[in-house]
Amino acid sequence: MRSGVEVGIDEDVELLRQAQDEPAGEAFRALYERHAPSVLAFLVGLTGDRALADDLLQESFFRVHQHLDRFDPTRPFRPWLLQIARNGALNALRSRKKAVADGAERAASDRVPSQAATAEARAVTRAALDAIDDDERALLLQRHGLGLSLEAMAGSWGCTDRTIRNRLHAAADSLLRALLAQGGRP
Repeated sequence: MRSGVEVGIDEDVELLRQAQDEPAGEAFRALYERHAPSVLAFLVGLTGDRALADDLLQESFFRVHQHLDRFDPTRPFRPWLLQIARNGALNALRSRKKAVADGAERAASDRVPSQAATAEARAVTRAALDAIDDDERALLLQRHGLGLSLEAMAGSWGCTDRTIRNRLHAAADSLLRALLAQGGRP
């Protein structure tokens, strides 16, 4: 008997094969509907900007559609999709930081993680997340926000499980230092 995860992976691969044969068809729409909510949640958490996350979600699926032929059907689809989304988000964040450094104002948005219990805790948590490196924030959100396994993350980041584990520890340390600097409690 196969697990639900394996079935989901097999279904994704089959949908991708169908999407290659019929690019504008129902198969690609089914992939979008299956994965868009979790990818959007990840992008909102990473960027802190719902409008930007919506744009990045569309761009991510556009890139997937453009590069259907590059997908390796022996690997799970979700980590590949998250890699595309993460890369787009990190590029957008770099551009935004450059614009801020050049004097552009950063758009105000509700960038509060839903996991925090109080308004003050949410503000401290968001400030601490904003204070750490974008890659570290992406790692923490993929692991704890999306619940990705170390194996899936390693596939998405193109490294070993051990490297991901080490990077997660470093990211958690950075977040802890940022929380303490913000006056929050670990």
